[in-house]
Amino acid sequence: MDQDLDTAFCPAGTGIIFRDFGDEMVVANLDTGIFFSLGGSAPAIWAALAEGHSARGIATAFGGDPGILASIGGLLGQLRAEALLTPAASPAPAPAAGVAPWAFVTPLLERFDDLQGLLLVDPIHEVSEAGWPLAPQTLGGAG
Repeated sequence: MDQDLDTAFCPAGTGIIFRDFGDEMVVANLDTGIFFSLGGSAPAIWAALAEGHSARGIATAFGGDPGILASIGGLLGQLRAEALLTPAASPAPAPAAGVAPWAFVTPLLERFDDLQGLLLVDPIHEVSEAGWPLAPQTLGGAG
């Protein structure tokens, strides 16, 4: 886990989408149909991780307190366990110490799977290369 603190990460594929709503970040995994609400300092941490900054670099930007690094490391572990982040191909950019314009608040991650069934049966994803509203042809079908 300690090596993860210095690793650059990126969203784990094109099925991971996210949107910042100011005090909340919503991250959805379109492959699993599960979405997440990030609160506290988690939206800023997610944005920095998605840009390729390391957990240690982000903690440095928040002031470098060991407790902050532990909180960010814990959030990183949760995000990796949910398959939302994967190690990036390129190394993390150097941290920009002291540029975090926000006070650190314990990061929160809430998991929601109540819409999973709806997200996974999205008919728009079940189309041919011709696009929607044309459904893919079945084997042996006329067409």
